[in-house]
Amino acid sequence: MSRNNPEDAWLLDAEVQYKIVEQKSRWQVSLVFIDTKDPTHFIIKKMGDYRSKRLAEIYAINRMKTAARDVRGTQKVKKDAYHINNN
Repeated sequence: MSRNNPEDAWLLDAEVQYKIVEQKSRWQVSLVFIDTKDPTHFIIKKMGDYRSKRLAEIYAINRMKTAARDVRGTQKVKKDAYHINNN
């Protein structure tokens, strides 16, 4: 996979969110990168799993802030513009 792939340029302006799902008595953290110009275009990256929901939330918030290029959080997508299925 190329490091400077032009098809991935949208990630520079992507909104970053997290989702936490309980799976086999562990809390799995995933980061969701959503294209602000086309909210139906997104990538979900699994980051890790934790023994408690609170630990997962702390990790998720930290990773989300680190991954976001827009640290002020001004890049936003309307919540009803995309649908993420947990299945």
